[in-house]
Amino acid sequence: MSNNNKIKSFLKIVRSISVLSISAAIYILCLNYVDIIKSFQSKEYLIWINCSRKAISKALNDSLVEGWESRVLTIKLDEYEKKDCSAKPQRWKFQMK
Repeated sequence: MSNNNKIKSFLKIVRSISVLSISAAIYILCLNYVDIIKSFQSKEYLIWINCSRKAISKALNDSLVEGWESRVLTIKLDEYEKKDCSAKPQRWKFQMK
C-alpha cells in the first residue's frame, strides 16, 4: 500500500512540473513575441517601414502647419512616401519574389 502511495505522489509531482513548465514556456514565448516576428521579416522591409513612418509623420506635421484638407493629405502622404522611400519590398524572408 505504501508503494502505491509513493507512485501516486510521484505522478502528482510529475504532473505539476509538466503543467508549470508548459505555463513557463507560454510566458517566455509571449515576452519574446515581437522579437520572434521581427526575425521572420526581411531587413529591407524593416528599413522601409521606418522610412514610411517618418514620411507619414513629416506629411502630418506639414498638414498641421499648412492646414491641408483630408483629400490633399491623402495625396501628399503618397507623394512623401514615394519621394523619401523606395518601393515596398517583400515583408517576409521566406516570400517568393
